[in-house]
Amino acid sequence: MKKTTLFLIVLLVFSTMLIAGCTQQTPEVKPVTTPTVTEKPTLPPLVNQTVANITEKANQTAANITEKANQTVANITEKVNQSATNITEKANQTVANITSQANQTAANLTSQTNKTVSDIVNKT
Repeated sequence: MKKTTLFLIVLLVFSTMLIAGCTQQTPEVKPVTTPTVTEKPTLPPLVNQTVANITEKANQTAANITEKANQTVANITEKVNQSATNITEKANQTVANITSQANQTAANLTSQTNKTVSDIVNKT
């Protein structure tokens, strides 16, 4: 009888716990809502003026940097073009000198050949 009573008490406790666990309600989860912004916050005039001044200085600095960069590129381009012109002029002068020397050498050889032929013809 003791075992049966003990078994019934354990069974009663266990079934009560089981029923309590099954009937427990879960709390409702509500979605988080974010507040809507209706109007833009206004900044004090001094802050607006400071931002405007900083923006103006930044724009002016950017313009100055761009102008200096463009001038530097223009100067480099001018130097490269001048160097290319100088090299081309020197090359053309060198070609002209070589051509003149070749023509003079050809004229001298022709003159010597003609003189040699003339001497041979006159000897015969």
